[in-house]
Amino acid sequence: MRDTVRRLVDSPANGWRLLLALAAILYVAPLLVGTEYRLFVATQMGVYVMVAIGLNLLNGYGGQVSLGHGALVGIGAYAAALAMVDAQWSFWPAAALAMAAAAVVGAMMALPALRLSTWYFALVTLGFAQVMEGLMTEWRELTHGFAGVVGIPQPALLGYALPSTGLYWLVLTLDLLAVAAVASLLRSRFGRALIAVRDNPVAATASGVSMVWIKMFAFVVSAAIAGLAGALFAVQKTVITPEDFTAEFSIFFLLVVVLGGAGRLWGPVVGALVFFLVPELLAALQSWRLLIYGAALLVLMLYAPHGLVGAVEAGWKRLRARLGLSNIAPLPVTGAQQDGGIRPIDGVALSVRGVEKRFGGVAALAGVSLEVAPGTSHAIVGPNGSGKTTLLNMISGFYPVDAGAIAVGGRSVIGLAPHRIAHRGVGRTFQTPRMMPDLTVLDNILLGAFMAETQGALAATLRLPAARREQAQSLAEAMRYLDFVGLRERAMEPAGELPHGQQRLAEIARALVGRPRLLLLDEPAAGLSLDELDRLGELISAIRGLGTTVVIVEHHLELVANICSSVTVLERGAVLASGTPAEVFSNEAVISAYMGAHVRIEAAS
Repeated sequence: MRDTVRRLVDSPANGWRLLLALAAILYVAPLLVGTEYRLFVATQMGVYVMVAIGLNLLNGYGGQVSLGHGALVGIGAYAAALAMVDAQWSFWPAAALAMAAAAVVGAMMALPALRLSTWYFALVTLGFAQVMEGLMTEWRELTHGFAGVVGIPQPALLGYALPSTGLYWLVLTLDLLAVAAVASLLRSRFGRALIAVRDNPVAATASGVSMVWIKMFAFVVSAAIAGLAGALFAVQKTVITPEDFTAEFSIFFLLVVVLGGAGRLWGPVVGALVFFLVPELLAALQSWRLLIYGAALLVLMLYAPHGLVGAVEAGWKRLRARLGLSNIAPLPVTGAQQDGGIRPIDGVALSVRGVEKRFGGVAALAGVSLEVAPGTSHAIVGPNGSGKTTLLNMISGFYPVDAGAIAVGGRSVIGLAPHRIAHRGVGRTFQTPRMMPDLTVLDNILLGAFMAETQGALAATLRLPAARREQAQSLAEAMRYLDFVGLRERAMEPAGELPHGQQRLAEIARALVGRPRLLLLDEPAAGLSLDELDRLGELISAIRGLGTTVVIVEHHLELVANICSSVTVLERGAVLASGTPAEVFSNEAVISAYMGAHVRIEAAS
């Protein structure tokens, strides 16, 4: 019996069969429902599911809390209704207009809010929802005021108006297409970038992702989906008024996403099902409904903080572990081993001249200069607080430069945003590994390929052949670099489960997938064992062998002496010495000020 259960649980085909069976049941449901009212509720639930799918993309995967999506639904509903009633358009161009109108207004709503923190962003969107409710009421010449828009016709297909059953099928089909589109988008570089912005924006920026652009992208896509849902909302109700799109309407969708499971593909579907079915089941307990809701939400917060779908996923993992099954997906099939090794990289020179940085009254850097030749490795050493990491942050654009010049490959990077410097061929790692813990190691590595891929979001969503080929190439490249750092066998494990040393190696692999011409490593040896330290030295030497210019901030002087061709010593924000490791480590000023007599012996040896 146990073996039978194990086979049922572990078969991938069974998951697809279950989804197809559920879809078939949903399509035949109108024939079994029996009443027009229940069909109306099911169709309305499908419309709300579509709104929640779009909001989940923005909130669950992008981490942006919007309380204005009800207003975007209203804009889509009014755009479609006015086009169909006043301009006599058919439903299909009216629906396209609804999507475009909601996307444009959504972009306008997001633009001033994108540079705000999460909850300020939420308040701005809530204020927008209230403003739009007022405009729908007061702009009588366009919206018909309090009376709203009446007599909205049903969609027609091949000249025939769809009955209520046909409208239900239309909404269900569009819901399934929306889920499939979001799933495809999340598997692409855009989905990984969106999740990285939510979980680790610094890593996303260092990989070449524009924070403003990716947030705007998520908001526009989410708004367009809300606009389409608004068009369906209008034709289903046949009458719309400003009272349909209050601020509470927006908050409802956020609750649906949170209840079902934010950041889970099927979370919006489950959340909408619960919100619609529970009131029906509790019809006989009307006076107790609020108490039951409150108790249910409390239990959910305590025992299912990731929503209902998150709780099911956690239970599924426990079941597989109890049955002795692996929760780790099999390695993807790629051509990583068959189509040759890693291509050489054309390294670039780094020039830092007279750079200064102050934090208030403290001078972190005072006139620091260094030159690194292409394809070489250079170390920056010094005591804690000497300005080493500050210098890396200025080279990579995370800190602005107060004075001086920084050039990569002969081109100034002063004033450029970090993601633009990354596009110039600058990759980096950090003192503390910046990983997305819930994603697999492979997905973390693939984030580094964001700049290398050129296919647009539409091609990625539709999985066009060119987009599939590019994604396959990125996958093969990621597997090569996982081989390169020795983590291939852990590719499908959650990155958060890797030990500290392997997370550092994974972060280096992510930077390498972007094929950096200049690689900045910030204390990569921190916390490593002796064996891992030896392996790191070999890895950095191999990276330099590819042609990449390497700049490393490090405290392990033996490692520096073995792998670096030049060294700069910083003390209190100024250059104390610069030269080859032998020259620097035997310098009297360096020995007396920072390193200690024992280093002189090691350097000499």
